[in-house]
Amino acid sequence: MSNKIINSGERFEEDSNFARMLSYCKALGEHNYREWFHQNHKWYEDAKADFQELLELMRFWISDAAPALSKDIMYMHVKDWTYRIPRDMRIKNDKPPYDPSFRAYVCADRKSWLPIGYFIRIAPGTSCFGTGVWCWDTEHMNMIRDYIMNNIDEFDEIVRKGNLTVTGDKLKTMPRGYSENCDGAEWMKFKNWSVIFDIPDEKLNDFNAFGKMVCRYVKRLEPFRQFMLRAAVNRRQHRQELTDFYNI
Repeated sequence: MSNKIINSGERFEEDSNFARMLSYCKALGEHNYREWFHQNHKWYEDAKADFQELLELMRFWISDAAPALSKDIMYMHVKDWTYRIPRDMRIKNDKPPYDPSFRAYVCADRKSWLPIGYFIRIAPGTSCFGTGVWCWDTEHMNMIRDYIMNNIDEFDEIVRKGNLTVTGDKLKTMPRGYSENCDGAEWMKFKNWSVIFDIPDEKLNDFNAFGKMVCRYVKRLEPFRQFMLRAAVNRRQHRQELTDFYNI
């Protein structure tokens, strides 16, 4: 490994539990091509082992703060939560071959995102933790919209009490079948609904301190997560189905 590569991670404290992950991601971002990745595969494996250790601890932190999720995550293998660093170049062939970050979605089924869990990303300058609903088609978006519209007071109260900022891709106009005058009209324009807390690099030092922060975040996010879970498995209201039918 060249001195240039080693120096690229100097700003991360050597005794930090996160140092190897952050240093590796920074170096990969600067050398995002296959030859470098394979030449430094041992570094990758070591950093990945650190991330898996973090996930092993996270199952306990999340279970303590969100007992309703415990039965779904306590006995799973952490590899089932983890996203690969190599990109699928069949889909994203206009981007570099690797995503220089360690990411995971802690839930019972990462591929279907149900039941809704918690997302974590570790990378220099872009680390974050949060939860939400990322829909894959209009039918599922409308399920969420219907549930929010029919329970708008509860949803607004959850967002207000948790001091949460809900983000997501949005339409410029109201989706078909929804009125500008409906309850929670602005929420209807969303295509996905999430709350993500950014984590600055200086907060990524000790796993124990990080665990306390995760517990605080989960306690704030649990009402939102459980509301969105109910929305995600909600059947569309008959009234909304008729509205859509007559607008076809």
